[in-house]
Amino acid sequence: MDITVSPSHKSRWAKYRWFLIGSICLIASSVLFVMTSKASTVVEQHSLSLDKVMIGPLTVSIEAFGKLQSARQQTLTTLSSGVVTHVAARAGQAVTRGDVIVTLKNDDLILERAKLQQQLGEIKVHLEQQKILQRRELLAEQAALREVEGDLASLQFRYQAQSDLAQQGVISKYAFFQTQASRDSATEQLAHAKKRIAQLHQLHRNELAMTGNKIALKEQELTALRNKIAALTVRAPNDGVVEHMPLGLGESVQSGGYIATIGDQRDLTAALQVAQGDVQKVQLGQSVKVKIGDDMVAAKVTRIDPVVNNHSVLVEAKLPSELPSAARPKLNIEASIIIEHLHNVVYIRRPANRLTIESGLIYKVLDQGKTELVAATFGIEAGRHMVVEEGLSVGQTVIISDLHNLAQQGSSVVIE
Repeated sequence: MDITVSPSHKSRWAKYRWFLIGSICLIASSVLFVMTSKASTVVEQHSLSLDKVMIGPLTVSIEAFGKLQSARQQTLTTLSSGVVTHVAARAGQAVTRGDVIVTLKNDDLILERAKLQQQLGEIKVHLEQQKILQRRELLAEQAALREVEGDLASLQFRYQAQSDLAQQGVISKYAFFQTQASRDSATEQLAHAKKRIAQLHQLHRNELAMTGNKIALKEQELTALRNKIAALTVRAPNDGVVEHMPLGLGESVQSGGYIATIGDQRDLTAALQVAQGDVQKVQLGQSVKVKIGDDMVAAKVTRIDPVVNNHSVLVEAKLPSELPSAARPKLNIEASIIIEHLHNVVYIRRPANRLTIESGLIYKVLDQGKTELVAATFGIEAGRHMVVEEGLSVGQTVIISDLHNLAQQGSSVVIE
C-alpha cells in the first residue's frame, strides 16, 4: 500500500530552508569580521618609523622652494630686424662686458648704407663745385669793383684839377659840372658794387650752409645706420650671466625684438614659491634660511607678490653680498621661512600621512613590542614637526609611519 505525503509539509520546508541558510551565513560572516577586526597585525620593526615625544623650543617655519635670480637684470633687444647667423652665448653662460651674445645679418641695411655713402659723396662734390663757382662770381664782382674804383680815382683827379681852372675861367663851368656828375655817378657805382659783393658773400654763406646741413644730415643718417649695423652684433653691456636666450640659427628677429636677459651674478635674490594656504603667515622682514648647494645662507623677506599663480605665491628674499661659490642665477634652491619661535612645547616628528593627523589616531609603543591606539590632539606644524596639544606625554614612543588604514579599523599592532 503506497503512502501519500502531504504536499503542504514539503512546500513549507522548501520555503524556509533558504532563509535559514542565509541567516546562518550572515551570522558566521559577522562573527568572522569581528574576530578579524580585533586581530593583531604583526609588523617588522625595520619597516616602521618611530619617534619620541619631546619637549623644548621649536621653530615654526614654512618650507618653500624656488630659484636664485639676479636682483639687477638687463634685457637685450635689437635695433633692427635680422637673421641669426651666430650664437656665441647660451643660457647659464658667464659673460663679460663686450662679449658677443648673438650675431644677426641684414642685407637691406648694407645696401642702404652703400646708397647713403654715395649720396653723401655726391653732396660733398656739389659743395666743392659751389665753392669754385662762388670764387668765380666773387672774382668777377671784385674785378668790376676795381674798375669802378679806377674810374672814380681818375674822375676825382680831374675834378680837383678842373675846380681851380673853372674858378679862373680857363674852362667852362659846363665841363666842370660834367666832371663833377661823372665823379658822383662813379661814387654811387662804387657803393653799389661794394653792396653787391657783401650780398654775394651772404648768398654764398647761405648756400654753403644749406649744403653743409645736407651733408650733416646725411652723415647723421649714415652714423645711425652704421650703429644699426654694428648693433646686429649683440654684445653684453655688463659682466653677468645669460639667464635666458631663446634664439637659434636662422631665426628672424624683428626690430626691437627680444634677444636675451643678462643677470648680475654678484647681486642675487631668492625667488621662492609659497603655497597659497601658507602665504598669509609670511610677512616682510621675516628671516629665511636658504640652502644653496651644501651651505645655508640667512636672508630676509623683501617682497610678497599679491598675485596667486598655480596655487602658489612668489616671495622674494634678499641674500647677503657674500654667497657660496655654487650660487648662480636660475639655481634651484630650498628654503625655510621662519614664522615663529616657540618655547617649551611638546612635539613629535610629523607622521608620514596627514590623514592620520586629521583623524587624531596614532599608535603608542608599549613594552614587549605591543602598541596602543590612542586619540591625540595636534596643534601647529613647525617644519618637520608638529606640536602635541594632548593625548601623549613626553618620553613616549609613537609610530609615525603610515598606518592610517589599520587605525581606522581599530586593529592593534605588534612590533617584532
